[in-house]
Amino acid sequence: MKPLRIFHHQVCEPPAYLCSYLECRGLPFEVVCIHEKQSVSDTLDDISGLIFMGGQGSVNDDKDWITRELALIRQADSQNIPILGVCFGAQLISKSLGGSVYPAKSMEIGWHAIRAVSVKTDNEKTDVQSKNLWLAGLPSNFDAFQWHAHTFTVPPGATQLWRSHCCEQQGFVRGRVLAMQFHLEVTADSIMELSRQYATDLSDTSACVQSVTQLTDNLGERIAHLHQVADQMYEYWLTNAGLV
Repeated sequence: MKPLRIFHHQVCEPPAYLCSYLECRGLPFEVVCIHEKQSVSDTLDDISGLIFMGGQGSVNDDKDWITRELALIRQADSQNIPILGVCFGAQLISKSLGGSVYPAKSMEIGWHAIRAVSVKTDNEKTDVQSKNLWLAGLPSNFDAFQWHAHTFTVPPGATQLWRSHCCEQQGFVRGRVLAMQFHLEVTADSIMELSRQYATDLSDTSACVQSVTQLTDNLGERIAHLHQVADQMYEYWLTNAGLV
């Protein structure tokens, strides 16, 4: 298997548990550190898939590396290459594939419940999980970690998968492309680092923005549960994208 290429945008938002998972599965990967000024290659014949992690700012910012990543996603999608996006990465995918990215009504920070979207079929509401192989066997409700100020629309041809109380769009799938607004890859260390780096984001708490105490309460158990969901989600992406 050719390696997966992971784009790491912000030093305090590392792939963390995702890399640990790939290592345990014996799957090769390489990390492109955008925050260290590493370049965005437009070569795709030497990789098996692309992964785009979180980051600061907006995908609408006028930065060369953002423009190059947007183009790379469009190119990879046209070649049916598997793509996974997390938070900022999910927003990159939305914009690349014809969706829109814009500031949310409120920041969403902390541990929030993620719910599978229901769709109306034959005059009955049906959990989208029963209609989508990407979600079959996954929990329909779970707590995930959030830290974002922007949201997105579902691009043409994609299916919305999840929502939360604070943000309607939490993820979508289109072919071999999976986008997740929430973070499954965080660890206790990375959450503490985010809390230090972006402490000002926590100054005005609300139902959607939690305090440091709320972020870190029962952290070990929450991380353990989160990584159980991550194991399932990563495996489903790899399997349904034909990578394992």
